[in-house]
Amino acid sequence: MAGHGHSHGGHCEHESEEQPSDLGVAYSLYTKIDTENVQCLNEVVEESGKLVFKPWEKRLETDKFVDIITLH
Repeated sequence: MAGHGHSHGGHCEHESEEQPSDLGVAYSLYTKIDTENVQCLNEVVEESGKLVFKPWEKRLETDKFVDIITLH
């Protein structure tokens, strides 16, 4: 490619200074979700679907979940 001054085979000198764990915050969809209007079909506990969307820093918390009604 003309005008392109470095290869992509190794370390790129203009890489971000951010640590990989910090990148989740930068690309989080949490801020884009309208949690007040989330609708979850077949949930056992009403409005529990809203609770599973959480900010990056709480991503490892597993105490909130959606239990669904299964039809046989």
